[in-house]
Amino acid sequence: MTVQKTPDAPGDFDRERIHWEEDLRPFRRLPRTPRPKLEQRVPALIPLLVSFGVVSVACVGAVMFLNANRPALTVTLPTATPRIITPTPTPFILPTATPYIAPTNTPEPTPTPAQATAPLQFGVGARIIVVNTGGNGLNFRRTPGLSGELIRRLPEGTTYEIVGGPEQVDGFTWWQLRDPTDGTIGWGVQNYMQLTP
Repeated sequence: MTVQKTPDAPGDFDRERIHWEEDLRPFRRLPRTPRPKLEQRVPALIPLLVSFGVVSVACVGAVMFLNANRPALTVTLPTATPRIITPTPTPFILPTATPYIAPTNTPEPTPTPAQATAPLQFGVGARIIVVNTGGNGLNFRRTPGLSGELIRRLPEGTTYEIVGGPEQVDGFTWWQLRDPTDGTIGWGVQNYMQLTP
């Protein structure tokens, strides 16, 4: 272009110096040269695989780094201790039969007030004779008392030696006697005894 087409101010250009035909001629395009066709020499799958491999290696490296630097997690599980329980057999104890004591025909004496002179006449070493049993005999027991085990009945009129006593049990006075025939020792009620020289 030879002159400026747009003036800076109104009336600031010379109309005689403008060549309108030359300046307004359409532009001619330059001939285009064909572009060379680009051929993809590397398949698209290879970059994808390479990218996946790089990301995988980075992830594995990060996981290994975290595992190596974190504190170790220790879990202590309780261990069961086996305990063997051996059953112990309980011994079977057969029931023991209680010996049957047949009721005696000898009437038990009724308690009588103790006479003041009677205990002074009886004593260890004295000899007595069985009396007033009505022929049934004197109950000869292992221990003093009506619940004592009955050894046998001492016949009326027999003589025995006092070796122990007296004992006050069940309202009676009991003396320990010894049978001179076999040495058996037992207890009898004083009410059926009489001193003998």
